[in-house]
Amino acid sequence: IPIVDEVHLVDHVPLGMLAAVEVADHGQAIAQLSNPYGIATLFKLTPQETALIIPIAKALIGLRSAVVVRTPAGDVQTRRIPAGALHLVGERQTVSVAMDGGADAIMEAVAGVQPLRDVTGEPGTNVGGMVERVRRTMSNVGGKPTFEIAIRDVLAVDCLVPQRVAGGLAQEFSMENAVGLAAMVNTDRLLMERLAEALHAELGVGVELGGVEANMAILGTLTTPGIDVPLAILDLGAGSTDAAILTEGKPVRSMHLAGAGDMVTMLIQRELDLPGYPESDVAEHIKRWPLAKVESLFHIRHEDNSVKFFKEPLDPSLFGRVALITRDGLVPIPTAHTVDRIRTVRREAKRRVFVRNAIRALTAVAPGGNIRALQFVAVVGGSGLDFEVARMLTDILAPYGIVIGTANIRGHLGPINAVATGLVLSRCGTMEGRIGHG
Repeated sequence: IPIVDEVHLVDHVPLGMLAAVEVADHGQAIAQLSNPYGIATLFKLTPQETALIIPIAKALIGLRSAVVVRTPAGDVQTRRIPAGALHLVGERQTVSVAMDGGADAIMEAVAGVQPLRDVTGEPGTNVGGMVERVRRTMSNVGGKPTFEIAIRDVLAVDCLVPQRVAGGLAQEFSMENAVGLAAMVNTDRLLMERLAEALHAELGVGVELGGVEANMAILGTLTTPGIDVPLAILDLGAGSTDAAILTEGKPVRSMHLAGAGDMVTMLIQRELDLPGYPESDVAEHIKRWPLAKVESLFHIRHEDNSVKFFKEPLDPSLFGRVALITRDGLVPIPTAHTVDRIRTVRREAKRRVFVRNAIRALTAVAPGGNIRALQFVAVVGGSGLDFEVARMLTDILAPYGIVIGTANIRGHLGPINAVATGLVLSRCGTMEGRIGHG
């Protein structure tokens, strides 16, 4: 007699309907119910019905046991919203690219219409709603009508996201292909002036606009010991990736691109199906800290397979858990994923966002678009504190003959505070002549 236990919505199981139960041998996984054609064989499904149960089969891959029940017709209903297409408005042409084509096709189209003037989405589709939400948000922040909001850059990233299976009674999900989008919207002087007024009201001190961010970041970076012009910087922030290049006596050339640290966090959160902010910031911590598996109360195995032993026993609640190695000690991660899976997702997210945007940004500011013409690159911004981004960028830029390292603002602040330091230096008139005029 098959005994099925721990069904979350057992009261929803229809009575009197045909059901299939499969239990695998020890050390093996189910084979019949994780195969859509196996399910079709058992329930005598038509080709059209077989196409509908593919997510069910995918959700059961790797399990040791499973139950599939054929429900009455119409009992499970789904609503499909098409992914849609992006309309890229360039200076000389407008190009439409389908979201179903994936991130590479989208980014190829973005590169082909440069300089990009605006982006719109197909009405009534997922991407159309996404683009309009960006416009509405910026309209609310800046007080401008939505039709005056122009999107100047997008970053598309392929990812796998867990999707709940419609009709599932045990919270089953399957991993489905998706495309994540980051958008860059230019701010205007009016918005910055409103922000300055708000700061003045809050702090009670004079606040004025201090210049172009890239110029200020360059000035701040020049306080790093051992750095001199010509110099290129990569500013890896939370929302954007910025690059700028300074040659003695010439104006600073800069490029601002969509996508940075926040997008990496979002990809980690979605792919590992973790609670999102503000409910939890576990995805942000996974981005920032290395991993380890607590294999006993006296030793852990790092993600690089090295082992560390302890004289005193660890907290028993950590035993068998995957944990983050933070400044405050070991912090367990509330997930069943393995160290290898979490590490792979984390590194892939950084590669798709930081590495891809670094190449795009440096190519945009390099003389003649030739990235090999750059000599020295300094990484600044909050994401420069990341324990592995600098190494990843070094590996990808080494074939170009570029020397890249993390800046150390004012000799002790590391990669942060570059813009703030540049603002102070600019206000005092120090080193101002080095960035040229333009």
